[in-house]
Amino acid sequence: MITALALFAMPVAIAAMIPGPAQTALVARVLSRGAGESLPFVLGMVAGNALWLAAAVFGLSALALAYEPVFVAVKWAGIAYLAILAWTLWRAPAAEPEAPPRRTGGILGGAALTLGNPKAVVFYGAVLPQVVDLTTLDAAGIAAVFAVQLGIDLTVQAAYVVGAARARSFFRSPRRLRLVNRSAAAMMAGSAALIASRG
Repeated sequence: MITALALFAMPVAIAAMIPGPAQTALVARVLSRGAGESLPFVLGMVAGNALWLAAAVFGLSALALAYEPVFVAVKWAGIAYLAILAWTLWRAPAAEPEAPPRRTGGILGGAALTLGNPKAVVFYGAVLPQVVDLTTLDAAGIAAVFAVQLGIDLTVQAAYVVGAARARSFFRSPRRLRLVNRSAAAMMAGSAALIASRG
C-alpha cells in the first residue's frame, strides 16, 4: 500500500502544482485583496478535489459523467463567478493595502471552479485506478488515500498563497494597486475564457 500511495502522490503533486484556472483565481484574489480571505477559497478548491477523489474511490466517476448537464451547469457557475470577480476588480478603486479585504466567493467559489474543471474528472477517474487497486481498499486504505491527496493539495495551494502574498507587498502605491487589480481582473477573465473554451 505504501508503494501505491507513493505512486499516487507523485501525479497528485504534479497536478496540484501545475497552475490552472483555480490557481490563477487564487493568486489574483491574494494579489488584489490580500491573503486574509484566501483560506475559504482554498478550502473550497480542496473540497472540490476531495469530492472528485471520492467519486473515483467509490466508483461514482461514471455516474458523474452520466449526469453531464449538472457538470456543465457547475462549470458555467464557475465561469460566471470568475467573470463577476474580474469585472469587480477591474472597476475597483485603488484602496490602501491596509484596507479590510472584501469577502467574495469563498468556499463555494473555490469549489465551483474545481468541480467544473474537466481535468479533475479525468485525473481522478483515470490516474487513481492505475496506481491504487480500488477494489481492495479497506477503510484504512481509503483514509490514507484521502490523507495524501488533502495534504498535498493544501500544501501546494498554501504555497501559491504565500508566493502571491509576498508579491503583493511590492504594491504600496495607489497606482501599483490599480495595476494589480486590473492584472488580477485580466487573469480571472482569462481563466473564465479558458474554462469556457474547454469541452
